[in-house]
Amino acid sequence: MTISGRWRELLQERLEEATRRLAGVPGVHGLIVGGSVGRGGPWPMSDIDLLPVYDGDPETTAGHVGREQAELVDWWAASGRAQTLDVGWLAFTAEEAREAVSMGASMGADWAVERLTRDPRWFHGMDKAFQGRSADPDDQLTSRFVGWLTEMRFHPAVVEARIGWWRQSAADARDRAHRERAELRLEAATYHLRDAARAVRHVVLEQWGERMGSMGREWTRFERMAAARGESELAERIALLAGASVTGIEERERLAPSWLRERIDLCWAARQALDEPVTPQENARDQIAAFGVHVARHRPDLAGAWTGSPDPRLDEHLRLLDDTPATGSGPPSRT
Repeated sequence: MTISGRWRELLQERLEEATRRLAGVPGVHGLIVGGSVGRGGPWPMSDIDLLPVYDGDPETTAGHVGREQAELVDWWAASGRAQTLDVGWLAFTAEEAREAVSMGASMGADWAVERLTRDPRWFHGMDKAFQGRSADPDDQLTSRFVGWLTEMRFHPAVVEARIGWWRQSAADARDRAHRERAELRLEAATYHLRDAARAVRHVVLEQWGERMGSMGREWTRFERMAAARGESELAERIALLAGASVTGIEERERLAPSWLRERIDLCWAARQALDEPVTPQENARDQIAAFGVHVARHRPDLAGAWTGSPDPRLDEHLRLLDDTPATGSGPPSRT
């Protein structure tokens, strides 16, 4: 399986088509191009991530945007190569954008912290929009808003608040895992164990001044960042608890459904096209770990032995989780 050399051109054409269609929806003031495409570092499997800024009724406008999104995705799939267009609940109003730009300037990071600690849109939207851009360069409000979101993302006060949020998420998931284990609901306990481990990983990343990237490459990327900081042992422990260890991945790949094995092959070809230093086992692990999460959350009917759930070493791993501090070390960076 190979990746066409036209992937960048195709991605750009579809981005332009999506922004043209969605910007024409009544009530859409502007669009933030986020994710790896917005940051200027896409790969052949990149989603197109758009965060709308609405100046009409958000609910009505979002419904219209959702219909346009579905039509685009259907057409792209029928035209020869599917493409994911991520436009959903991470949206803001023009009034919120104006308030952020004005209040953020006068109150500093305190205003950002207040928003992101009480509204998940700001918590996750700030990360998704980091280093993004306005789809329309002449849209000054959206450009200023995404600039403010980028500026705030790694402000020390914001990072501190995010660490607190992830620490609490890890603790809550850990407690749920123990409760489910006590009730002998082993698959549910495994899910919450892994959820806790992923939250711990976010604590570590925030402490390093890092953030997560593409879903299909995130565990290998995390391990590379850890190795650069002398924290490979910590990364291996977190991956083990999250069901994302490379160990034993060949058997899980063998058991994976055909759609997932196809995804593994596509991502391997994509990473080879970029000359990414990754092994076949790491690539398979990245896809299996990512889609294990999606299946558990959205399509449990597609689960199977390939997910590694229930965890055959559940009790041991729960004890290991209890002994895992959500800490990290190393100099901060910006990625």
